[in-house]
Amino acid sequence: MTSTNTQIISYSPPPPSSSSKSTRLFAYEVFLSFRGEDTRYGFTDHLYEALISYGIHTFRDDEEIKRGGEVASELLNAIEESKIFVIIFSENYATSRWCLDELVKIFECMATKQRLILPIFCHVDPSDVRKQSGSYDQAFLDHEREADVEKKEKIQKWRLALTKAGNLAGYDLQKYRYETRLIKEIIDVILREMNSKLLLPVSKNMVGMNFHLEKLKSLIKIESNDVRMIGIYGLGGIGKTTISKVVYNNIFHLFESSIFLSNVRERSQDYPSRLQLQKELLNSVIKGKNMEINNIHEGINVIKQRLRSKRVLLILDDVDKLEQLEFLAGERGWFGLRSRIIITTRDQHLLKEHEVDVPPYEVKELDYEESLQLFCQHAFKQNTPKKDYVDVSNDVVDYVNGLPLALEVLGSSLFSKSKAEWESTLQKLKRKPNMTVQNVLRTSFDGLDEIEKDIFLDVACFFKGCNEKDVTRRLDHAKGVIRVLSDKCLITLSHNIIRMHDLVQEMGREIVRHDHPKEPGKWSRLWDLDDICLILRKKTGTEAIEGIFLDMFRSREISFTVEAFKRMERLRLFKVYWSCDVKVNDMGKEYQKLLIPKDFEFPSYDLRYLHWEGYSLKSLPSNFEGENLIELNLEHSNIKHLWQGEKCLQKLKVLNLSSSQQLTDMPRFSNMSNLEKLNIQFCGSLDNVDSSIGFLTKLTLLNLSGCRKIRSLPNTIHRLVSLESLYLDGTTIQELPFSMHHLTLLVLLSTRN
Repeated sequence: MTSTNTQIISYSPPPPSSSSKSTRLFAYEVFLSFRGEDTRYGFTDHLYEALISYGIHTFRDDEEIKRGGEVASELLNAIEESKIFVIIFSENYATSRWCLDELVKIFECMATKQRLILPIFCHVDPSDVRKQSGSYDQAFLDHEREADVEKKEKIQKWRLALTKAGNLAGYDLQKYRYETRLIKEIIDVILREMNSKLLLPVSKNMVGMNFHLEKLKSLIKIESNDVRMIGIYGLGGIGKTTISKVVYNNIFHLFESSIFLSNVRERSQDYPSRLQLQKELLNSVIKGKNMEINNIHEGINVIKQRLRSKRVLLILDDVDKLEQLEFLAGERGWFGLRSRIIITTRDQHLLKEHEVDVPPYEVKELDYEESLQLFCQHAFKQNTPKKDYVDVSNDVVDYVNGLPLALEVLGSSLFSKSKAEWESTLQKLKRKPNMTVQNVLRTSFDGLDEIEKDIFLDVACFFKGCNEKDVTRRLDHAKGVIRVLSDKCLITLSHNIIRMHDLVQEMGREIVRHDHPKEPGKWSRLWDLDDICLILRKKTGTEAIEGIFLDMFRSREISFTVEAFKRMERLRLFKVYWSCDVKVNDMGKEYQKLLIPKDFEFPSYDLRYLHWEGYSLKSLPSNFEGENLIELNLEHSNIKHLWQGEKCLQKLKVLNLSSSQQLTDMPRFSNMSNLEKLNIQFCGSLDNVDSSIGFLTKLTLLNLSGCRKIRSLPNTIHRLVSLESLYLDGTTIQELPFSMHHLTLLVLLSTRN
């Protein structure tokens, strides 16, 4: 028996069962049968040590039989409870009655249960074993000379067993130049035989797995001789661990040692836990020995020494900190050529820091068909929904939006329930998310610092679907944090638009509600119309409120008193808007559903973002400060002038008063010198642009479209040295100032109509 490609893997035996000690003693993967005087301290010892080093539970009589035990009965039990038999036929094997009795017993076991026998011919011709010739002939002459009638019957059994063994395809040691090569080949065959026990447990029905497997194989490049580190990243519950297990099961047999370290994040919370992970890694490679290391630095050195000559497959699952990689797989040089280190994480940046081979693999949501199939496998134990459950199944799949964990959890929870129970569960989920799913998703949130958490909650409650530049402008420190959230897969960026999985958004909003689920006045952020109306009507808003986004599209008229906003002293973000298009007449009457008292006031010192479509008063409240205001949007408003007197708005970057038909005058621009965008289109009553616009040296966009009464531009326009876009459509301007030739950055000039 020969093998062209020897492939060796590491094998970790299953943990002992709860059965008695005597039962466990004889549960062996391999039984070694040999003539001790011939090979015990040579080939058999080398083979035994190799088997043990690969974690293969092996019986060898001098190692396994207790001193003073009943040798015959224990040997018979060991044979009966062994799965693979390695028989080492040496020159004097046949002289041992014990060896021959073992051989007969082995073939008896073969008759009752399928086993594997591997004959090894150690300095003896296989034909001598098969025909009982040569030294085997002399051994049997001696046996027959001493035999009585009963013994002669046993001799016939011995001869038959030897003939059967000699006819099996085996290994002739003389055909191998080196003994170690034969030992490796034998171990390879044994491990392949035990292949089913080596596989990591994964579901039999995995949707979309072939696609992931092919993509990852192209990154792993198994044929390449270098050491490669491959990253797999994605949202919690997206299937990273399952995918990495499938990859492991497909390629582990190509490596000398294969190790899957699961839950690295959870299992490295303190120093002893990190040290234990190092020990587990080492003990998975160096079988049969319990490696003792005293500290992490010593562990790093031992890992380097023991693994740098081995071809290793190492999977580090659910890593969330760089230090976890530094003490387990710090550098490629720690591992032998053709090793592969696969890292799963929720943090893409961590993979970049560790300089994994690019690009790392992002696991994305399942598409609709795959989602429905996976859900049905758990909800109905079939690939398609039952006839009466098609619509409600589609509703659940729409709600989950391709997250495998949620599909499995919800599918299992709905199994065998009535349609009415399904509909009730779905309604409940829209108000109270499933906590099993939420807890998995929340792990990513818990790893953020306080500033990152605040901005994540702002995005989850208010800014999903918004342009990244707009969000980073409105939120302090947001520019760097948006990248962190993207790296940690809490958001995605597509064409500069911030996307967030629906269940992640729900997780964020559930965090806001958590401490006071029935008291929205104590939440930090408010986004639900009913909650906001209740707070304004009952005046229950508190200093905890930092943001309010009020979608008026489905609202009735909302009225409130002056006191409604009085306690909201930390208000940063305030938006009144319509989520769908509505018809608006010239005076913006359609927007007067939010009835504002004439003496209306609200705290504005911390206000950074004020967006109030259809604002109904002639000016902003008398107490309006706006000192920290970044963006002011009052489109379709009844505003006539912004405020009385002078205001300092040095932080203001965006001013949008578009379609405010009653606007007649603008404040002096010298008080808002950092303004970048000014939009006053369709302000039909505005008849001039104040010359102070020349102070806006950072202005990049000026939109005067539809301002029918504006007949000219001030000469100071040439000071707008940053201006890139100028819209004059629909104005009555007939001639542009000569000084405009100084606007060297202007790339868009629109003068239609």
